[in-house]
Amino acid sequence: MQTYAIAGECLQQIGGDCPEGWVIMQQQRPKAGSIAQADGSWAEPLQTVPASCTRRQGLLALLAFGFKRADIEAQIAAIQDETEREEAQIEYEANVWERANPRLQLMWVALGGAPAQLDDLYRLAVTL
Repeated sequence: MQTYAIAGECLQQIGGDCPEGWVIMQQQRPKAGSIAQADGSWAEPLQTVPASCTRRQGLLALLAFGFKRADIEAQIAAIQDETEREEAQIEYEANVWERANPRLQLMWVALGGAPAQLDDLYRLAVTL
């Protein structure tokens, strides 16, 4: 039986006639959330970025990315403005690290991390 899907979506139809605008797929959807491609293949499901992680998870993920606590603490100590340094220390010591927190984003860049990698860091963190 033929499988059809809409490119860019995970909806599929098995059997029947191919609806207008749909793509003939090479196989049925391999797993929930797989995204149909225009060439008839399936792409991995999109991974959402977690909104937060615990401090413990964040520290373990940072370690996996090659950053040690000493690196982070040195970066915080190097902040010239006393108020900004205190804010950074408070955010670093918080029990929950929010992905959308501008201070944590700035700290990540200051450590040399690329903005897109921060999403990967949070994805990893919630698995630890």
